This record gives sequence, structure tokens and C-alpha cells, in this order.
Amino acid sequence: MKNNSALSKKRGERPVGLIFQSREIDLKNIPRIDSHLHTSWTDGKDSVQGIYDEAVSKGLEFILYSEHSRKSSGEWFKQFAAEVRSLPTQPCRAYVGTEVKIETIDGEIDTTKEITDQCDFVMASAHRLLDSQGRLMHFEDTNPEEAVDSEFALTWAALSNHKVDILGHMFGMSYKRFKKDPPEHKIRELIERAALFEVAIEINSHYHPSALKMLSWCQEFGADITFGSNAHTLSKVGSAIRQLDREMRNV
Repeated sequence: MKNNSALSKKRGERPVGLIFQSREIDLKNIPRIDSHLHTSWTDGKDSVQGIYDEAVSKGLEFILYSEHSRKSSGEWFKQFAAEVRSLPTQPCRAYVGTEVKIETIDGEIDTTKEITDQCDFVMASAHRLLDSQGRLMHFEDTNPEEAVDSEFALTWAALSNHKVDILGHMFGMSYKRFKKDPPEHKIRELIERAALFEVAIEINSHYHPSALKMLSWCQEFGADITFGSNAHTLSKVGSAIRQLDREMRNV
């Protein structure tokens, strides 16, 4: 089991600027980051350079290209990573990452060492649902309550996977695809487990109704956090920070 100390090896080895201790966040000085960006290498609309230029124009200081990949993506991913690493480090530092699906009910993720070795951060997300036997649940045949339970179980399992640095858009499918708000106790249980295994919770402006509420739950358990937009277009780059700014003005 991972050591939950703030001085643990995993936290100490992370590149700086994207993951924060939730209890140390200063809401009067919100980090200017976006840890969830997609490009035309997969299903995004814009190039690596275009996303970077947009991030700079919006005053972001750190970004993570969390490009979708699968086990079969090794060949092109190497080129993608090299392109990201060729970007300037000022005024914005870009990191190489990947967003991969949780593949099994045991928490395995759809990636290879060839890919993860090129990444600064690995993000795991529930992108499909599995039943208790590990069989694929087709969206059109899935009851929303079953969706919540499946997403909870997949996420619970993946949080103990040592390859995972960031949990992407927790309960994102329940919120968006099934229009179902998961019970608060399930959210809190996953956050507590994420804190135990030192996996950062992504507070995602595309999926989560309230960034401040998610932040408060993370602070309750001392979980690590990051902020992401799930941007597939230039207009969405930095939207997580803009959501936080709006919520703060309305408090």
C-alpha cells in the first residue's frame, strides 16, 4: 500500500505545477492550469501548437496534453510526445500525458509501458461500463442506477493501480451520459480512497456541476487535486479555471 505522507516518493517525483494539495489551495490565487487537453492527434480539433498558443493567450502557466491512447497507440504516441516536448517552457510549461480507459473490473488500464514511459502523468477515466462479471454494458441498455454503481466499482479498483496519477472526471459518465447525480457518499468514498493511494482528483469543468463543491470534498480528506477542461476545441482551453472564477464571484 502506498504511503500517504506528503513526503512520499510518488508525490516527490511528480513534475511541478499541475497537482496540488487540496487543503493548500488559495482560492484568491487559483492556479492557472489545464490538465485535460485533447488535440487533432485523436478527437480534438486543433494542433499541439494551436492548443499551446491558446493556453498562453489565456494566461495559463502549466498544461497537460492528456491525449487519448490505447495499447495499440505506441507508434503515433511517440511522435505526439516529441511534439509536446518541443514546445517552449515559458511562459507556459506543457507536459506529456495520456487519458486511458479503465479496462477491467480489477482496475487495469488500457495502456503499455512503452506509452507510460513517455508520460509525465497518466490519467485514468471510466469511458465504458462493465458489470460485476467484467462484461461490457451497452449504454442504451443500462439503467442509470446501474451506471453509477458500475462507474463507482471501476473507479474504486483503478485507484489502487500504481500506474495512475490522475483520476479523470470522476463519475463523468453518470453526470453527462446518464443524467444521474451520484450519491454524495459514493463521491466521498472515492475521494477518500484517492487520498489513500495518492491519486489526484481531476475537478473537471465539462463534467462536474460545481468545482467548489468537489474541492470541498477533496479538502475533507486531504486529497490531491488538479483542474481540467476536457477541451477538444480552443474555446474550452482553460475553462476549468474560468468555472472556478465564476463560482468564487457568486459565493
